[in-house]
Amino acid sequence: MKFLLTLIIVLNIFSCQEKDMPAIEKQAQEEIVSENKPLPPETPAVSNGIIFRDAQGNLLSESEKDSLVENINLQALRRFDDELNNTEYILFENYEDLRGFVADNVIENLIEESALIKTGGRGAVISKRVIDQWKDQKLPEGIFTMLDGSTKSFKDFEGQLLVLNFWYINCGPCIAEMPYLNNLVETYKDKGVQFLALSFDSIPDITNFLTRTDFTYIQAGIDRAFMYDFTPVSPAHFIVDKDGIIRDILIGAPRNTPEIYDRLVSVIEKNKK
Repeated sequence: MKFLLTLIIVLNIFSCQEKDMPAIEKQAQEEIVSENKPLPPETPAVSNGIIFRDAQGNLLSESEKDSLVENINLQALRRFDDELNNTEYILFENYEDLRGFVADNVIENLIEESALIKTGGRGAVISKRVIDQWKDQKLPEGIFTMLDGSTKSFKDFEGQLLVLNFWYINCGPCIAEMPYLNNLVETYKDKGVQFLALSFDSIPDITNFLTRTDFTYIQAGIDRAFMYDFTPVSPAHFIVDKDGIIRDILIGAPRNTPEIYDRLVSVIEKNKK
């Protein structure tokens, strides 16, 4: 059975996301997808409900759950049971307590991400996930719609270095960095670098936005789910070599917005060699 595990931890990033997800304590959530060991045999017949388990997967009564919450400083994993449509909360004190119920590789990942959060916040976790998934991987063929209604794929941009920007109209940090991205386009004019911006907004909305805001990247619309396959956070920048291989990734916007120009120049120059 496949479940969606969610770590309840304190998270923060200076960038745009579609929406915040709820938490059961004073904390936000970070999602992890994994295969887990089978549930204990007393899996309840409840459906469309909320269920609490201890660190070894044992079903908790309301009184047992309340006693744990009141007496122990707990963390929680939230997971979704697709078969019964239940939301389950696994209450635990230490990651090691989950051994035998949650897969070992998931526990190691949780420990690593917890350390990242302490040093770099939520941005460090998201960056790690995106980089682990995409760095040194070839872009998928993909299909996206240009402003004139034609369609292209990433393969159409092979042969030259490609700088990809993922953004959307209601993303404030995305808009704030556009003047510096325009400067980047000017800097590399006629130097064999392509600049492509992809947004999940509709083509009419993108076109209308561009009548009010100057953004000189090549513009196209991308399916929302396809964009989220690359990154759940905007803005994001992917540096892609002439063979379509993703070589560098920058996730989120720097707090000092003008820094994005120098950061992108640095990775462009590295990959032009």
